[in-house]
Amino acid sequence: MAPRESAERIIEQMLVTSFPDVAYGTIQEAALAVCDVGLRRPPTVTDAVEFERRFRDRLLPEESRTEDRTTAAASPRPGEEESTAGVTPRRPLWWPPARRREEQRRQAENREARRHSALLAAGQRNSELLAAALEDPELADTIYTGEADIPPGKKRQFLFVRAMYNSIVLAWMTGAIVWEELHGRMRVLMRQPVAREYWEATQPERASMPRDTDEARAASLVDEIVQIFESIDEPDEWWIVGEPPRE
Repeated sequence: MAPRESAERIIEQMLVTSFPDVAYGTIQEAALAVCDVGLRRPPTVTDAVEFERRFRDRLLPEESRTEDRTTAAASPRPGEEESTAGVTPRRPLWWPPARRREEQRRQAENREARRHSALLAAGQRNSELLAAALEDPELADTIYTGEADIPPGKKRQFLFVRAMYNSIVLAWMTGAIVWEELHGRMRVLMRQPVAREYWEATQPERASMPRDTDEARAASLVDEIVQIFESIDEPDEWWIVGEPPRE
């Protein structure tokens, strides 16, 4: 098979895969248009715009054409006449919808991975600061543990409860545990009277927390657990304290 015929067949297969609902005659015409340019000279931005003008409405379904679009400007190749200096490369309007969705999915996964990395880094730093405060009473005085003055021993207990609470919340926020496990671990932690005392003392710190954050959801869960512990007659029976609310 001649090089041109082979190139046309490959391009046809690519287009059929990307646009399975398009008539084969349109696929053949589009493949021929690509070969007419690509086998004669390096394609230019003008070629891309012309291809889009001819085939966008015939290749893309109506819902894809009405999406918020971005225009494409490929980087100039050696010997290309048109200058694309100062133009931000973007996807062409005829970028296949399936490819666009896949790219959006990868971008979302990358954002989530970066978020997890940032959460872990912040959690590690927070643990280091709390560890330093546990060792140095002067540093401990810089961390909010309520308005009332408390003995050094009680302050160390409060700081340890804070470290435990932060660790459990971080595990949930990064996906290491699920909502039900978060509830179970907080229930175990808050069965200790000193933990509930810390929670009550630091309530003003959480008063201005935005309600739509993960931190606020976790704090609300603990509020419910503490309320139940304070209302039952035998708090030692911690395993009966509530069922986890729906996430």
